[in-house]
Parts: sequence; structure tokens; C-alpha cells
Amino acid sequence: MDKNTTGGVTHCPKCGTAIRPGELLCSFCGQVLPTTTAAGATRALPLAEETYEVRRTPIGNIPRHFQRVSLIIKDQEVMLPLAGSVIIGRIDADANAAPPDVDLTFFGAADLGVSRQHIELTWKNDLVYVVDMNSTNGTLLNGQRLMFGMMRLLRDGDDLMIGHLPARVKFVG
Repeated sequence: MDKNTTGGVTHCPKCGTAIRPGELLCSFCGQVLPTTTAAGATRALPLAEETYEVRRTPIGNIPRHFQRVSLIIKDQEVMLPLAGSVIIGRIDADANAAPPDVDLTFFGAADLGVSRQHIELTWKNDLVYVVDMNSTNGTLLNGQRLMFGMMRLLRDGDDLMIGHLPARVKFVG
């Protein structure tokens, strides 16, 4: 019997949390869990050659204890509401669409290609993620296009291009 197994229940070797069969990561601390497979340990392979140009983009820190998140747009700070998720876009009086949680109309959003429901920010385990909501003009995160529906981690100081409206992410502590 494994030293991390008691009474038929496996526990994380780092924090001691009970682990369900088949889990690869501890749901409490994120520790990679040891696995036993018929093939044995992974064999070392030569390093893969990079076939793409490495982008040097500014990467901010990921604060674990922050109070609020804001966007800096045209030298103005827009505090985001405290919620599990926030939709950012613009209001269109002519459409019957639901209004976004954060309206960027004041910043010329319609002329800058911001969709009515452009991006969504989601808080999970003290981390903030951004996802493009199939916007017409897309979203860039630090110069790289977000794929529709794919969540990307936000860091303090990240640059977002919401359509053609630039914004900087700021974690307020």
C-alpha cells in the first residue's frame, strides 16, 4: 500500500487532502499527483526546437490577494463590479440585447469596434480569466488574439485591445 493511502483513500502528499481516483492534480493545493502506469516513468526526449518567433511581452504578477480589478482606458480608471463574472461591452439603444455589466460607450466603443457583449472576466480561485464572447472585432491580450471561448489568465499590467479600444488591467489591493 502507498504511504499516501490510508483506509483505501489516497491523500495529496503535499497538503493531505483526500484525492478521488483518476485525479492528476490536487484540487486544494494544485500539487501534481504521482501516477502509476504500466508504461512506467516518462522517458526523457531531446528538447523540441521552437519553430515560432518568441514574443517578449510584459508579464505582470498574479496577485493572490486583491480587492478589485479595474481597467485603465484613456487615462481613466474603470472599477469592475464585484461578481463571479463580468461582461464588458457597450449599450446599443436600438438593439434588444441585454446590457453588459460594464458599458464602454463613454469611450467611443461603437466607433472602436466594441461589441455589445465583447469579453467576459471570470474569477476562479483568486485568479481572473478573460474570454472573448465571439465579438465581431476580436480581442487581443498582450498583442495575441484570444480565440473565441478560450479562457486566458489575466495578470496585473496586461494590455487588452477590446476591438480597437486599448485598456490596461490593474489589480487593486
